[in-house]
Amino acid sequence: MLLKENKIVEKICEIPVTLEDVSESIFEGVSTKNILMHRLLLPEESDSDSYYLCEGLCKPVFSEPEIVYPYISGTFSEKFACSSPYRFMLPYELSEGDKKKEYNVVPPEELEARFPMAYRRIMEFKKQFRHDISPLTSADYSIKGKKLLEYFNTPKIIATEGYHLQAAYDAVGNSVFGDGCGIVLKDPSKYPYVTAVLNSPIARLFPAVCKSEMIFSDYTAPTVLRRFPIVFPDNRLTENLINTVSSYLLFLNRQKYATRYGVPDWLKELAGFYEQISSLLVLDAHFLNDIDPRLLDALEENIHPYAGDMDSEDSDSLLNALYYIKQQILETSGSGKFKFNVGLPGMLSFSTER
Repeated sequence: MLLKENKIVEKICEIPVTLEDVSESIFEGVSTKNILMHRLLLPEESDSDSYYLCEGLCKPVFSEPEIVYPYISGTFSEKFACSSPYRFMLPYELSEGDKKKEYNVVPPEELEARFPMAYRRIMEFKKQFRHDISPLTSADYSIKGKKLLEYFNTPKIIATEGYHLQAAYDAVGNSVFGDGCGIVLKDPSKYPYVTAVLNSPIARLFPAVCKSEMIFSDYTAPTVLRRFPIVFPDNRLTENLINTVSSYLLFLNRQKYATRYGVPDWLKELAGFYEQISSLLVLDAHFLNDIDPRLLDALEENIHPYAGDMDSEDSDSLLNALYYIKQQILETSGSGKFKFNVGLPGMLSFSTER
């Protein structure tokens, strides 16, 4: 029997646990009156760590790499892995001697002495865009985003809105974002699972869930996203599988984003295969509980955490291993096909044949 979309929305609304319950903090990103001054574009090919492009001035600019960080924009597909051609100049530094981690803006006189390239960049921008030749003050380049600075260099999930809700895991925690929100979990071991849930088809229904609860704000706003319902599987095997597949997708999406001249079809298909596996398992954990037993057996037999460091290993050998695992799953799950025994409405359905 086909589950109707409105029935699924009702089921999701009945889930008692929300993202707020499992999070230490859910917070908005930075805001600034001079985004074009802070936001820099990373050239496709550059041997210099301090060389960037300025969108507003349409010219090369230079800044010390110590105060330039990745900038996440929902315009780009940032699912599972953080990747963006943008950088963000953040003239802030960690305060010394305080027990609580706190980042403060670098005063103009220190900025000129310690980061002269950034100082010249700000002065040039101020003169050409704001037609202001007055002495530099910290108000000219400070930003608003207390929570982001509080959790800077802390691992987090960054949720943004592209075509729909998407989430990337920032393991280092030094990415800056404007739109969307940051999510710091109480239990760090839950990051792979929660990232997978926020990238699953359930996220496509979240706007409908908000509408049913008379919430009409941006659904990536912290006040809204904290109400995102989430279920952790009773079966530890399912959660372990999702965690492992999520780590595969983190690696595969990094490979996709690192491709300069177009992503090859085989890599798209490989990442798409594991994303479908992740979605199947997440949907099953939340409300279907009807996954094909042959597929579950095939996943348990073939999917295991990688023993080494995916970032330091040879990427070609890892890609070959993931392709081999895919083939083994398709062969052992029965005729290369797998599916739920229960139909899904259009918003949640997807092709699973390979």
